[in-house]
Amino acid sequence: MTAHTRRVSLLLGLAGVLFSACVDPGKNTDDSHMMSDEPLLTYTQDAKPLLDHYCADCHAAGGIAPITLTDHASVKAAASAIAKSVTHDRMPPWLPTEQGVDLRYARRMRPEDKQRLLTWLQQGAALGPADAPPRVVLPPRVRPAPARQDLLLDIGDTYQPGAKSADDYRCFVIDPGSPTQAGLPEAKYLRAGEVLPDNKAIVHHVVVFEIDAAHAADAKAKDAAESGPGYTCFGGAGVAGSQITLAWAVGGEVNRLADNQGTLLNKGSVFVVQLHYNLANYRGVGDRTRVRFEFAPTPPEYDVRYLPLLYPPGVQIKAGDPQANQVIAAPVSQILKFLKLPGLTEVTITSAFPHMHVLGKTITTSLNSQTLLDIANWQFGWQQTYFLSQPVLAKATDLLTLTCQWDNSPANQPVIDGKQQPPKDVRFGEGTGDEMCVTLLGVQIRR
Repeated sequence: MTAHTRRVSLLLGLAGVLFSACVDPGKNTDDSHMMSDEPLLTYTQDAKPLLDHYCADCHAAGGIAPITLTDHASVKAAASAIAKSVTHDRMPPWLPTEQGVDLRYARRMRPEDKQRLLTWLQQGAALGPADAPPRVVLPPRVRPAPARQDLLLDIGDTYQPGAKSADDYRCFVIDPGSPTQAGLPEAKYLRAGEVLPDNKAIVHHVVVFEIDAAHAADAKAKDAAESGPGYTCFGGAGVAGSQITLAWAVGGEVNRLADNQGTLLNKGSVFVVQLHYNLANYRGVGDRTRVRFEFAPTPPEYDVRYLPLLYPPGVQIKAGDPQANQVIAAPVSQILKFLKLPGLTEVTITSAFPHMHVLGKTITTSLNSQTLLDIANWQFGWQQTYFLSQPVLAKATDLLTLTCQWDNSPANQPVIDGKQQPPKDVRFGEGTGDEMCVTLLGVQIRR
């Protein structure tokens, strides 16, 4: 071989390396797989089973997601965005890290599935034979059984959200009583709750609050004070005497307690259903979301209640601070006082519902040295109750710790009317411009 020939061969080899490193996963480069030892993966055999399993709940026609991922053409068109989201674990939306305890109904993508999907994209997103059998063996998705409709919470009318902002938070008061007797006719134990979103393109998350009989009139007054169905709310129901009984977010499942558990709903209570509408896909179609409640047929062995862990005065976020934080350390004995049950020395933690607002960055809940729930990349748009696979015993002498971090830097400010807002000092509060550091712990207590 002459020197000239060797030089040309070297240049061609270098060009091949550079080309393979710059392949756009959105382009179908059928021969790109030949530059590696990996077999060619295809949509029909490899990618579609994964996308159907992990993504189809949201990325389907009429769903909350802005794009559909149910056919090869739409997936290939979004290949670059898919690769970026999957690489950085933004999709599928499962916020808890593996630092915490095992959780029920996890949506985390298995590492081998993540690698297979990314490899298919890097190889050029080939379609493959239509009749080829799938090469992916996926574990069955463990889902809770649907809720029996013992009580239907219906907002009563089709609501047209306000389209002037990106998000609309609306609270609807629902009285399950009769014309002669307001409120829940008798005490019940909630076994399961299921949200039935009407307009899936805009319903982002739902929280159901029980309002006790003493404050039911206050909720109804807020409703009457605003025109149209419901009233504007953010964070909570906006009235005293409320407790969360159900929380759901896009991609969430039926909230089902164990057969020996139930949440006490008191006689005379009314309910406030808070709906968060994300309006990116709003096309003028309203919403009439409903919620099914299933009650335990008999009083269960355990009463599930919810303990808030928070310290509002500690939320002190300086303007421009990219790593503001709050650490709340509280003995379990102090938290138990919230239950007002004399002589109670221990509870069993069954779930956690963490909550921050738009500046949130990380939130971690721990018991002594054990991390229960760790979220390292908080996303305000994805909130839900996380159920522990195995309940954790918490004694009065144990220490609960909640750690929150916020990013209040100039680059992380909201954009209003096309202008990014300047940083400002932020304190605890209900508004979008305020912040929170809260976890709501579900605990079971023997009746």
